[in-house]
Amino acid sequence: MMKHTHLLAALAITATITTALFTTKLAQASEETTKNPYAVSILAGLESYPDSESSSMSRGGGVSFIWDDLRYNNTYQLDTNYFRVRGAYYYERDSEKYDEDRFRNSADLKFNYQRPFASFGDEQEYLLSFHGRYEGHYNSQQLEEFEQLAVAGLTLNTRFSDVNHYDLGLTLGLAYSEEEKDDDWPREEMGHGEDVLNRAGFGYFFEWSNAYTFSHSGVQLIAKFSRYDGNWSYDAGQYYKVDRLTFGAIIPLADENNLLHFTSQYISRDYELDLLGFEDTLYRVAVEYVHYF
Repeated sequence: MMKHTHLLAALAITATITTALFTTKLAQASEETTKNPYAVSILAGLESYPDSESSSMSRGGGVSFIWDDLRYNNTYQLDTNYFRVRGAYYYERDSEKYDEDRFRNSADLKFNYQRPFASFGDEQEYLLSFHGRYEGHYNSQQLEEFEQLAVAGLTLNTRFSDVNHYDLGLTLGLAYSEEEKDDDWPREEMGHGEDVLNRAGFGYFFEWSNAYTFSHSGVQLIAKFSRYDGNWSYDAGQYYKVDRLTFGAIIPLADENNLLHFTSQYISRDYELDLLGFEDTLYRVAVEYVHYF
């Protein structure tokens, strides 16, 4: 519960930071509404573990609060700070049936910071940035009771542009990860205790992001792959690895202040032993409406 309190405290701190950012940039945003980074969204999604014969198909909906200096189709500029903050609350039906204490509500917090400090190329088309991020998930992703990831590293960004735009980003950093599973079946049927189900340690983080934007319509196609490989400071013989593959599309509705997001995500986790009795592979699909003020 202490770790969950930490996440709720982090959400409160983030809300304070977001409010401060909103206050300092309100005058600038009022002059050019399309550049306002503050938004809210409503979303609906499905998720399941298809490798488990008895896994439930979770259905739910939620709301999120967003601060995004980059929005979805802008480019990074040298010596500029960029904050991307998102806090979400989600309520689901048919949550994982193998956990009797499973709550239907969950919370997610994502905080990204990036500052380009160097450029390369004849026209400064390659930007090298400091990169930091924090992701916290409480009672999210079905079998996960609590999970957090903190990353510090470097990112390389570039945009190839003619009529349309292709944005490429590569991130490499050192990371700390903590995971707690909350599922009755592994404990009852496989004899795993919490000390076996839970993970905490250090590793490296890699992300490869791609975005192709059609300039006339503003439609953007997204493909992103990230990997956390944790091998340091884990208990003897333990490790934890996570692969995330995401595909998506962003469609402006009337203007760039109203966006429709379609997302499909594949999350695969790997451990030194079988913790669940089936492959820890989660599939997700979601649709989200985002409104920038």
